[in-house]
Amino acid sequence: MTLDHLHPDVRHLASEPIKVRIYEFWPRIFVQTKTVEAIYREMDRLVLRGDQARSPILLLWGDSNVGKTALLERYVRDKMEEAVQGGEVRASLYPNIPVIMISMPADNNRTEFFELMLTKLGRVFNPYGKNDALSPVTRKLMEEVGLRLAIFDEIHNVIPAHDAKAEMLRQIKELSNKIRRPMVLSGTREAYEFISASIELKERFIDIEMPRLERSDEFPTFLRTIARLIPLKKPSPLSKSEMVELLYNLSEGLTGRLSELLYHAAIAAVEDGTERITADNVISTIYAKNILRRLGAVRTLAPEP
Repeated sequence: MTLDHLHPDVRHLASEPIKVRIYEFWPRIFVQTKTVEAIYREMDRLVLRGDQARSPILLLWGDSNVGKTALLERYVRDKMEEAVQGGEVRASLYPNIPVIMISMPADNNRTEFFELMLTKLGRVFNPYGKNDALSPVTRKLMEEVGLRLAIFDEIHNVIPAHDAKAEMLRQIKELSNKIRRPMVLSGTREAYEFISASIELKERFIDIEMPRLERSDEFPTFLRTIARLIPLKKPSPLSKSEMVELLYNLSEGLTGRLSELLYHAAIAAVEDGTERITADNVISTIYAKNILRRLGAVRTLAPEP
């Protein structure tokens, strides 16, 4: 059986059971678009800047499910793997943690926020400790682990009601001043509009919008790339015009939704023995049916290639 349709790095997975090649491997599947490359370049520049009084901020914003969290998680994982493989010698007894990522708590709870920070920095949080000590303890620990970049995802979770917005903007500025590290804030357009309202904060940050995939050449190219990364035994005709149309209409250009569509279809392809993603096994999944119901779309199957 030839597996030339697969990327060389994933061919060995085609013979593995579904648990290994789909369920466990799927989080490792990632397509690096030009937009993602531009974001990673900017984040690398931030990492190199390190400790400074006026910490620069990168604001990454876009629609929900457009892929912001996935690219940030991938970046953190890569940087942590580099730190382990690099074997950097440190005077500190603490592990080397160059980057951390935190999903912001929805209720803007200061104690919960620092609990998340300390946990990511490798320290067990003491719920009986003094709240006033949380900030200096966190600051000292960032020095010990060699932190160079802090990423705060879902920043729109902490956007308050109108009468508290000034206070929240003050807290973001204070956080930037205290951690003295470059920051990445990630959220929706609402987060962009909120932070842009502060002239002082606006001077500190650059923003990059993560758009939906374009229907033109970008979407078929994305599908061709990801088809080579899904370890199925037969080639999936994802870039054929009928499949492109179907998948774009269902995903609306949202990479997070597209990934879920293909994930469920890949499971169906293994379970029914077809070993390739087709229009039939895309539409047959409960996930796709839910999308169709939400969109109020008419079920239309692309013909088999």
